[in-house]
Parts: sequence; structure tokens; C-alpha cells
Amino acid sequence: MNPVLTSADVLAMRMRALGLVPGAPVERRPGSDTNGATGPDGATGTDAGSGSDSGADRIAAVARHMLALQGQDWRSSRWALGVRAAHLAGDETTLAHVAAAFTEGRVVRTWPMRGTIHVVPAEDIGWVQSIAGARPLAGAAKRRAVLGLSDALLERLVEVSVQALRGGDGLSRGQLAETWTDAGIEWRSNWRYHVIWWLCQNGVAVFGPTDGVAEPRLVLAEEWIRDARTPEHPAAELAARYAAGRGPVRAKDLAWWAGIPAADAALGLDAAVEQGRLTRMRLADTTGAAGALWAPSDALETGSPVPEWLLLPAFDEHLLGYALRDPQLDPAHFERIVPGRNGMFLATVLHRGRVAGTWKRAARAGGGIEVAALPGARIDLEALAPEAGRWAAFHGLEPGPIRHADAASAGRDGL
Repeated sequence: MNPVLTSADVLAMRMRALGLVPGAPVERRPGSDTNGATGPDGATGTDAGSGSDSGADRIAAVARHMLALQGQDWRSSRWALGVRAAHLAGDETTLAHVAAAFTEGRVVRTWPMRGTIHVVPAEDIGWVQSIAGARPLAGAAKRRAVLGLSDALLERLVEVSVQALRGGDGLSRGQLAETWTDAGIEWRSNWRYHVIWWLCQNGVAVFGPTDGVAEPRLVLAEEWIRDARTPEHPAAELAARYAAGRGPVRAKDLAWWAGIPAADAALGLDAAVEQGRLTRMRLADTTGAAGALWAPSDALETGSPVPEWLLLPAFDEHLLGYALRDPQLDPAHFERIVPGRNGMFLATVLHRGRVAGTWKRAARAGGGIEVAALPGARIDLEALAPEAGRWAAFHGLEPGPIRHADAASAGRDGL
């Protein structure tokens, strides 16, 4: 009989799977295995917590465990990696370790799914795009028609871009666009995003090396990614890896997250069950497909308690990783996290795993952060101080005061 979970059970299991609990099931590999392939369908042969204690190892381990993290806001994605790496054994993790993981070619930033940029293990981007990249590409021709970009001009821009990137150490978006001008191409400013997206979505380029502060530079994927993985069962691999980094999930969650048909998501989840990598569960008092859950086979094991307080970045997988987020967020407060339902998720304050408010870096003198509680919630500023200190240390900042923000100043910049 399938285990029956309460909403509280789902929340606790999701927090552990998301890497937001000490002792989360994140496997580490030493840096000597840079950009190397894992075994069949994700088996590493490495025990959790083993390997070296380098910060780059911890960052790469987080990326590998999560498979893909939202990356449309570069600054936020760095803390999404850092806040999870903080729960792994080892020394303090910093921006420099994020830079090392990228510059060593272990992690890349690119478009794997939903037409949205993510942080992805370099070894996995190819096979993920083979499953989830078709839908975004299908609408590209219509978008170019709106932009006034012909197929012939796109082909020329791609040709010049590949020539400019070949054998180099990477170019910024602006530098790449300069090569188009140097080649005599009269291009429009609103073409740049589409051309770079096209290069990345088709697996031609990725964002790779960085100093940890500036956005990673574009490089050719064929030159940058070594030992790319090709799982024997990609659909099962996608489902199993997704659930391993998200906890109990519905088929609808996977379909939304990966941008794939619901039927394909269900088939992948069932295949992962047959492989013994996932287990079917049910949500209490919920019938039909809405109550059907899948989770890793060891998800019911008791782990460390959920932290009292956490500061998560904008666009974090804590919310963006699911279509149905009720265990983590009261649906009545959704528009306070995504004002106007415009897709711009604010940085969140968590209390025992549930969203209690939003936060941002303070612009006023003295630095620090400002928090805005959700209606009916209370944020304990003193209890939040250690988390704010970890955020500051990761960014190389001196800890500053924590203040309650007025409604007019609440914003997205929780970085």
C-alpha cells in the first residue's frame, strides 16, 4: 500500500530534498572528477558527504542534486547554490566557490527547458535539452517574425558567433554583439537576446567561466563540456532526478517544471518507480491524480529538523520547482510573492519551511536587509540574524542590521 502523507509530511520531505535541511541527501564528488560522467542513470558510487571539502565541490554537488535551478537572475542563482551548500559539511562557502565551479566547467548557465535560463551540471545539459527543449524551439520562428529577423540573417549571426567564440576564453553578451557589428551585420538591439537564446537552446553555446560577480561568459558547448552524459533511460532519469531534488511531487509538477506533456511526465515517473528509484505515495484526503505523489525511495527516512528561519533568493526552486505549492505557501498570499502574477518571484523569508514574508538588501546607509511579513505572520528579526549573517558572509559583506520594510520599499532584490 502506498504511504499516505499529510501536508506537513510533504513540506518536511520537500525541504530535505531541496537541500535546505542540514544533512540533506546531496552526494559529493571530488574536484578531480571535474565535469565527469556518472554511472548509468545517475549512480555515482559516492556516499553522501564523501569526497573533498572544497567549496567548488559543494557548489557542483548542489547543482548535480537539483539537476536545474532557476537562473534568470544571476545574482539570485548564486545564493540559491550557496544557501544549499551551507548545509553540507565543510568550510564556509562563498561567491569565489561559485566562480570556481563555473570556471572549472562543472556547472553552466543556459536554457534547458521552458524557455527559461537555469543553472545546470555541465555533464547533464545535453540530454535534458533533448527531452525538454523541443517546445521552446517550436515557437522560435513566430518570435523571429515579430522581431523582423529572417532565417538567413539568423544563420549569418550564428556563423559569426561560432567563429568568434571558437578557441577563446568566452565573450560577454556585449562582446559577442560587437563581433556582429565588426562583421558588417546591421542588427537590431532586440535581436541579441533571441540569437543568444537560440545558440544556447540548440546546445551550440553555454554560459561558462566567470569571476563570480559578472555574468558567466559565453563559450562553445563542444569546447567547454567534457564527458557529457547520455542516460540509458532519459525520461526515467529526468523524473528521478527531479523528484530527488524536490521531494514528493505530482505528475503535474514535473510536466510544468520541465515543460513536457503530462503524459510524458507520468511515463517517466512510472519508469523511475520500475527502476526502484522512486516510490508512489498519496496525499491524505485527496483523491485522483491530485493526490498521487512520487518521491525517492528513501524519502521517508527521518532527517534533521527543518530550520526555524531561512532566507531564500528570488526565483528559488522552493516555489518555482512545483506547479502546486500549497505546502510551502498559503495560496491566498501568492500575489504578495509574485506581484501582479507577472512571473517575477520575490526573495522569501521561510519560517519552518513555509513562506512568512519577503526580503531584500537594504539600500539605506548601514546595509543589512529589510523584511516584509505576510499578513498574519510575524518575523523574529533576532532569530533571523544568523541566516542574514550567512548571506552576508557568502557575499563577502559585513553583517548589517535587519529591519522591517514599509510596504512601499518591499522589492525583489533579495540577493
